Amino acid sequence: MNTDEISKRLKIGGAIVVGFLAGKFAASLGGAHASEFFIGGFGLGVILTQGAFWMFDKLTGKEPPF
Repeated sequence: MNTDEISKRLKIGGAIVVGFLAGKFAASLGGAHASEFFIGGFGLGVILTQGAFWMFDKLTGKEPPF
């Protein structure tokens, strides 16, 4: 396992953690539909975090992971 692979795995793990926290926050606002809000918040958190990592890689001159 080299540094690039470790970096990719840390980015994926970080996006999952941010997605979970965003989902928990959204579920607290959801009331009777907490599970739907959790899924939406989780997905949005993961996508936005991966987008932020992609933008950072683009700005620093690194190739994006895909």
